[in-house]
Amino acid sequence: MIKITAKRFPALLPLAVLMLAGCSDHSSPDYFLEEYTNRLNRVTDIDPPEPDISIPALPPLRLRAYPVPDIRIKALEALDLLKCPALSQAVAYRNSSLGKQMLPSQHYFYEKTLLSLIPQCIGSLRQTNEDQEGITKLQEVLIKKQATFPTIEWNLVFANTEFSKQLNSQGRLLPADGQTGFEGTREALNYLSGLLPDQTLDAPYTLSDLESHLQQVSASRYLGELIYSAAALSQTLSNAANILELRLKKGSVCPASNPAEKERLHNVFRLFYREKIQPYLARVHQEGKIIRNDIRRLLAYLPAAPHEEVQNYLSLITQESNPAGPWYQLEQSIKHHTTTWGKFLDQCNKSPEVSDQRE
Repeated sequence: MIKITAKRFPALLPLAVLMLAGCSDHSSPDYFLEEYTNRLNRVTDIDPPEPDISIPALPPLRLRAYPVPDIRIKALEALDLLKCPALSQAVAYRNSSLGKQMLPSQHYFYEKTLLSLIPQCIGSLRQTNEDQEGITKLQEVLIKKQATFPTIEWNLVFANTEFSKQLNSQGRLLPADGQTGFEGTREALNYLSGLLPDQTLDAPYTLSDLESHLQQVSASRYLGELIYSAAALSQTLSNAANILELRLKKGSVCPASNPAEKERLHNVFRLFYREKIQPYLARVHQEGKIIRNDIRRLLAYLPAAPHEEVQNYLSLITQESNPAGPWYQLEQSIKHHTTTWGKFLDQCNKSPEVSDQRE
């Protein structure tokens, strides 16, 4: 897990406070998530814990990538190249300087093209009943390439730079409003789910279309920011619930010797949770559910991960039932937060306004 912790610099604190006061955006999640627990602290005089947001760490490339054997078509040496010109051209490109430096997306399309061209070549040779030895060798190559192709499909997604970049949040939250990269990421995931089982190599499943979608993925850090936002929400809600629980343990809030405390607490709930955090939580929760389904659908077309650490990572970011994952922890923090505020509202005869708004 990656932990992002707050560090204190007392000597710089007055300057930092002045700077933040002049430029803070009260509509940003960074502001209202932090200020929510700060306001509860001011009302109850109970300190929240230091921020310590943990998110799953993307395993390194050496664990994410499948090693793919270089299966060359030496059988072509025994063939009359004029009989299979398309296949011979593809192999010639593979042996060129450009072909030896193919990106995962280019390698994927090259291998997928071969899986179409080799049977065509075999069929052509059979029609003339020539070069049985060459046909046999091509059949052997075809079987080997069919066996290794799933690993090339895996590498297209998880050994590529686009998704690894998107999964890195750099400690940033999704914005509360505006474009987040949600639609573009969904388009790419759904495109890949259509591309992998497709055998036609026709539009829209072409190399240029694939690279266009991958560029769309690399243009944002949506997946990483979504996961980080879920973790930040989970911590904020848990901290808020813990503060309120500690206050309730000190004694009843309603009735109390300080009637203003009840109203101040309710105002914090209304102004920060209900009006700011609740809509943001609903967005993160809903988009997370949709994106997790999209990723799981894509994974259904791919082989198992090449390493246990990678499989565990995918479980953490896609499964709501994994206790160590951000989505399970978010669900638990929502329940804890809802229950705790419910106790306060019941005690003070306030209307039951607590709602997790996850739908």
